[in-house]
Amino acid sequence: MKNPKRLLALLLSVAMLAVLLSACSGKKTDEPDKSTEKDTFVVALDSDIVKLDPAFAYDFTTNPVVNQITQGLLTFDEDNQLQPLLASSWEQVDELTYVYQIRNDVRFSDGSPMTMDDVIFSMERIADPDTASYLGWMYDNVASIEQTGEWELTVTLSVPDATWQYIPATTAGHVISRKHAESAGDKLGTPDGGLIGTGPYVYVSWQNGDSITLARNENYWGEDAGYYDNIIFKIITEDTTRVTALQSGDVDCTVAPPESMLDVLLADENIVMTSSSGFGVTFLAFNTERTPFDNADVRNAIYTAIDLDTIYETLIGKAGEPSTPLPSSSALFTLEAERWNDYLASAPAHTYDVEAARQLLADAGYADGFDCTITISDNSLRESIALAIQEQLAQVGINVSILKVSTDEHTAYQFGDILDADGVRDYDMIMAGWEADFPDPSGNLTPLFQGGNSSNTAAYNNQEVTDLINRQAQSSDVTERNDMMFRALDIIIADTPYIFIYYPVKNIAMNKNYTGVTMNASWIWNIHFQDVRPAA
Repeated sequence: MKNPKRLLALLLSVAMLAVLLSACSGKKTDEPDKSTEKDTFVVALDSDIVKLDPAFAYDFTTNPVVNQITQGLLTFDEDNQLQPLLASSWEQVDELTYVYQIRNDVRFSDGSPMTMDDVIFSMERIADPDTASYLGWMYDNVASIEQTGEWELTVTLSVPDATWQYIPATTAGHVISRKHAESAGDKLGTPDGGLIGTGPYVYVSWQNGDSITLARNENYWGEDAGYYDNIIFKIITEDTTRVTALQSGDVDCTVAPPESMLDVLLADENIVMTSSSGFGVTFLAFNTERTPFDNADVRNAIYTAIDLDTIYETLIGKAGEPSTPLPSSSALFTLEAERWNDYLASAPAHTYDVEAARQLLADAGYADGFDCTITISDNSLRESIALAIQEQLAQVGINVSILKVSTDEHTAYQFGDILDADGVRDYDMIMAGWEADFPDPSGNLTPLFQGGNSSNTAAYNNQEVTDLINRQAQSSDVTERNDMMFRALDIIIADTPYIFIYYPVKNIAMNKNYTGVTMNASWIWNIHFQDVRPAA
């Protein structure tokens, strides 16, 4: 029989040798063995991206790609709170001045160091009207962007702006390589020109309408450049095909899965759905510039004639949360939440009452009803809701036709780019949606109700409301801001320029074999795939 002590010593030596070899290899001992795994994570998108450029990353397909390549001065954490990223710290010195300490150890994916020149160039490029950035408006109140120390950046505003604090955490605050941008010229962000940033992944290729391929950034300045060697974004526009691809394993994840197929995905034991309350709202907007929708009694009659509870229970379900008279769910009650909950509790609740609706129509001079149209995009859930509204309004003599248009056309209608012969928006009612850019109650209030704003889909123009919205934005006193927003909402609720149908829930569906992707209300700015790992 062998000496048991000698055998134990031999086994311990072998174990220690294995640990040392693992350490020398640079591999974390708690990381899975990748030798038998695939090296690519595949994400399905429902449409092609706009551009490989943070200046145009302002939607639910472009951002998940661009966010892997470029990064902002700040970021939002899982609780929608601001955190440092390319800036190590920041402070608001006064109502007009914000100072950022920029990290001095950041490299671009080509290995070159990020400089203050790159940071200032990137921000000024977004603000420059010649860039025509989708986010350029975020810089409307910026007077100057200056280097005030070796690694210090100072942003000075022309007027106080309570929401500026959030801008550096959006793609409007992302930094790109100036050298590459100037070299690429007009090709920047195209399949040929690409994009160079500081993120954990680097651009490889883009086949229009088919796929985008990224590879791990071997020059990443942070601690973790991503587990998988490659990320491929497959563009699958048809909802059923996209879901089938996830179920079959052809793709590993789909961002914003189709609302009409959530039950299918939730019933699949091989799929994990991560959900979060969102900052968005799906609404029916009245064109308040067109008769008879310029009459508040008509708008209130339609509101009263629609059975929102039944629509929610029979059609929406897990796709969203029930609506209230407010333009957002409680996810946006981020300033004095208790006061917002109290305001909601005291707000007049929606009442479904066909007889009351008929009386309101009669009072407005439309006792016999009228004909009108609802414009919708090619979206199965919205079409189902429109059909329900069509049936319910018929009970009070309003004959509704449904006009279904392409996504591009719908966007043009929603932002007032299509006008009728009288020069007003060319629709009666339109079903659309909006999602706040920031975790702030004004995030939906301002774009939907501020007079003259292109995103004001109802073309609602109440000067007192606009004044209150503008004044609250320039206040640094949270209580004062809320006071003004509540006063604006009192007027808005009585005027009913919109009917809020539901608050969409944010979802991401992933094969159960993976983990590491989180979903929260700020996901458009902070969805990342560098933390994806095998689930086991």
